[in-house]
Amino acid sequence: MKSICLLLLGFSSVLSTSAFSQSDDEVLAKRGKGIVTQATFTARANKIPENIRRSTLRDGNRLNDVITNLLLRAQLAADAREAGFDNEDVVKKRMRLAAEAELGEAWLTHYVELQPAADYEALAREYYQLNQASMLSPQKIDVSHILISAKDHPEEEALEIANKVSQEVKENPASFDDLVSKYSEDPSVSSNHGKFVAIGKGEMIKQFEDVAFALAEGEISEPVRTKYGYHIIRLDAHLPRTKRTFEEVKMQLMQSERKRHESRIRNNYLSGLTSLSVEMSEEALKEMVRRQYGDEAVGQPDEGAQPE
Repeated sequence: MKSICLLLLGFSSVLSTSAFSQSDDEVLAKRGKGIVTQATFTARANKIPENIRRSTLRDGNRLNDVITNLLLRAQLAADAREAGFDNEDVVKKRMRLAAEAELGEAWLTHYVELQPAADYEALAREYYQLNQASMLSPQKIDVSHILISAKDHPEEEALEIANKVSQEVKENPASFDDLVSKYSEDPSVSSNHGKFVAIGKGEMIKQFEDVAFALAEGEISEPVRTKYGYHIIRLDAHLPRTKRTFEEVKMQLMQSERKRHESRIRNNYLSGLTSLSVEMSEEALKEMVRRQYGDEAVGQPDEGAQPE
């Protein structure tokens, strides 16, 4: 509760205490004519899958998005009601259609939740035994670099220095570590001496990562531009992939098996509904064509329009 309250304190641009009366306890937020109540927010929160709902709402950016989107919809709806647009016949029908869609989706989620859970740990263990090849650890590398910072130098000057250092490295590759100490402007160089150990994909900036993983062991790159500046990269080692134990992947596999189980229930239920025969008379079909395309289209339906 404390962490959520702290998150809410950060939404000064969204939640304004001056925007609504303190006595209106059911109002969560207001913007213009738009009002989001506690009940509305709860209804929207309930659309988030239960297993990720709390983590989603604890994420400040995601929570901000939910509230601001609700406010925007509320503002649009308020303008529509003020203009009497909600009394238009076609709009009423669209609103009923939207309500039916929401009811159906809510019921489908509820139906899946009502079904017995599977033994996810047993399923995970079975998957682990049958898929040993995919249980290897991700590819990792040891890499070193020299950074010429784009923040400390104008662009042309940074590139000029990087090319100069790159030339020195080419002339004497064995001097790379000394040149790290001499030239690198990475803030962490004093503690790591330009070395990053056991780095996996997704842990480095993409431009750096693409080049680093493509190098052969001992190979040194040309200057690589990233938002931080110019990097001269040396690939120190491709680390061997190791087999992960069941305990290391247990939670991930159990979550996957839960999703598969719920997906099977959902698909089986929907298949049962969609396998039922469709009843549609020729007269009803003609009436639909007439309403959508006009009287002149009746009797000339497109090929394939007749029900089976």
